[in-house]
Amino acid sequence: MDARRALLLRFYKAIDARNVDAVMAQLHPDVDFPDQLNEDRRLHGAAAVRAYYERAFGLIAGENALSAFHPRPDGTVEVRVHHHVTSLDGALWHEGPVDYCFGFRDGLIARLDRLDG
Repeated sequence: MDARRALLLRFYKAIDARNVDAVMAQLHPDVDFPDQLNEDRRLHGAAAVRAYYERAFGLIAGENALSAFHPRPDGTVEVRVHHHVTSLDGALWHEGPVDYCFGFRDGLIARLDRLDG
């Protein structure tokens, strides 16, 4: 469990640093990921998620703090993340907690689902 917590902390640290390569280092090559810029679709595979983060980091900046960490019987982990997200010019996009469920494969993040819509 500590390895998964450490992985998630590295993932969010990389996001906060806006470091695409470090984000990708935490993700499985066959990752399944929500497109949070376009809520109508999911992203499949490392190339799609890399393009997503390159686009997102050109639009927004943020700070993320994991405030809850709950392992589930199926091996996934539910986390609550407090987001503070702004546009690059400082306009607030989102402030508050969001719940996610992470799935893992081969020691990497393989799936992410936003739980609260």
